[in-house]
This record gives sequence, structure tokens and C-alpha cells, in this order.
Amino acid sequence: MKLIKIMFFSALMSFAVSGHAASLLGQAPSANQIYTADNGLEWVYAGPCAGLEPSCGVVSLHSGFDFATEFQWIDSFGDLNGLIDAFNLNSFDQTMCAAPQFNTVHNHCDPGDALQGYIWGAPVGIAASLQHALNSAAETFLVRVSDDKLSPVPLPAALWLFGSAMLGFVGFSRKKGIS
Repeated sequence: MKLIKIMFFSALMSFAVSGHAASLLGQAPSANQIYTADNGLEWVYAGPCAGLEPSCGVVSLHSGFDFATEFQWIDSFGDLNGLIDAFNLNSFDQTMCAAPQFNTVHNHCDPGDALQGYIWGAPVGIAASLQHALNSAAETFLVRVSDDKLSPVPLPAALWLFGSAMLGFVGFSRKKGIS
């Protein structure tokens, strides 16, 4: 009877944890869950599974976060050691894990996998190999461009580009005899 009570309590606790994780899904990550790289890109550790299917828990994109390009990975971290240092993966604090906000199944991160280079969608050098980057259980990190890094083209430059394009079009049309 005691064993049945323990099993029931364990099942109840796992349901409560997953219910809590589901209640955070889609919410913006807290400031302590965001790492800002020197280039101004903001990163979150979004979960222990590949971002897209096949996966052990698909990532829900929101709050301006998206999957990183190869350039964003390299420009932010350079290599796996840069990612390890940025997220302090050797002594990772799970409060920095944003899986409850982004992962549809899990509410934890597996820094041990990340330390081995299982980084989903990352270029080789940050991921240990192409197989590591494509692994369905590889860790997912997301990136967003911070608002202060979104700089529109200044008006004089925009007018100069527009004027140059118009001059080019006029020159092209005269050369081809288009009227």
C-alpha cells in the first residue's frame, strides 16, 4: 500500500511539474534567462530537444526569438567554448534555462549534452559535428536582435540609394532604347 502511495505521489508531482511548464509556454523569458552577446544579439537556452520535428519536444517561437543563422552563431560565440562560457555551462544554473517558456514538452535544459557539442542547428565548430547539430535530442538555443540593434537606414542614405537606383534605371532604359 505504501508503494502505491509513493507511486501516486510521484505521478502527481510529475504532472504538476509538466503543468507548470505548460503554463509558462509562450511567455517571454526573464532577464536572467537572456544572454546578450557583444554584438548585441540576445540568446536563450530554449530546451533539450531539436527545435523542429523530429524532436523530443518542439520549440515554440515567440517574443522575437528565432533560430539562429550560421553567421549569428559564429559572430556571437566563435566556437563551442564561447557558448560554454556565455551560458556558464560547466556550472549551469537551471534558472537560466528558458525551456518552460519555449519547449512544448520539457521544462529543463541538459547542459551535459551541450558540453559535448550537441547543439541543434549550429555550425560545425559550435556543434561537435554535423550529426550532433542534426540530432533530435540536441540542445536548442534561440536568438533575437535587440531593439537597439535594429537601425533603420538613415533618411539621407535611403534617398541616396533611391536616387542611385533611379539614375541606373534611366541609364539602362536609354541604353536599351526603352521609353
